[in-house]
Amino acid sequence: MDAASVREDVQHAGRVLKDNLAAGIGRVQEELEERVRRGSDQTRGALDEVGQQFGGFVRESPLIAVAGAFAVGYLLAKLTRALT
Repeated sequence: MDAASVREDVQHAGRVLKDNLAAGIGRVQEELEERVRRGSDQTRGALDEVGQQFGGFVRESPLIAVAGAFAVGYLLAKLTRALT
């Protein structure tokens, strides 16, 4: 084997490696995107369910809901003042 054929073989191997890496990175990126999509769908479903439950509670007990909101706001204000 002469130096020219070795150089050509190394260049070809480099191109093949580069192409394989690009394909692998593409597959990993697609898999991550799919997992994020599934996770966001699950999160959206859970938040919708919590919203429906909270809405039902507010409709059943509006005075308790308003009092609870006031209490949470009061506690957050106290906490904020204590930390600043």
